[in-house]
Amino acid sequence: MRTLRPVELDQLIRSHRRLRLSLLITVTAIAGLVVFAVLTDSVALTGIGPATGVLIGTILVLPQRRLLARLGLSPEEARLVLEMERERRSGAPALTPAARARRESVRGALFTLVGLACVVAFVVAASYFFGRAGQTVEEDAPTDPWFAASFFIGFAAACTAPALLSQARTHFRTARSWRGED
Repeated sequence: MRTLRPVELDQLIRSHRRLRLSLLITVTAIAGLVVFAVLTDSVALTGIGPATGVLIGTILVLPQRRLLARLGLSPEEARLVLEMERERRSGAPALTPAARARRESVRGALFTLVGLACVVAFVVAASYFFGRAGQTVEEDAPTDPWFAASFFIGFAAACTAPALLSQARTHFRTARSWRGED
């Protein structure tokens, strides 16, 4: 892996920041469209959803890939460079091992709390969804928006909770290694 000049590093950081921001905006807009489609009983968006998602993802990643090609970095190398720079800017290398262990323990506790909150959200959403799933509905009855929302919330929570709990475990393992308890 080659070392980057400060100008190149700054370009990489700004490009990564723009990519994350555009991803956040796009996910928020798509979530809004899904909520709108559910509330208005629209099925027009379901046919074009996957193709639109692939197109948007490709468009969002193109500038980042061009920059990486110009800098001569692979995506893995760019992630490593960004992680090393983030670590350097955070001041973590100057911390004592005990302070780093405390920091990782706090991060592990936060990831555990958020992961457990996702588990609770999954249980609530799944119980609502499966409680309503088998019931018959009159033909002209209005759509229950919470039924659809419970599916999406449950699905998101089921996908997110294991990742968060895994991150918590990683942070606790890192804290133990900083304490010398390996």
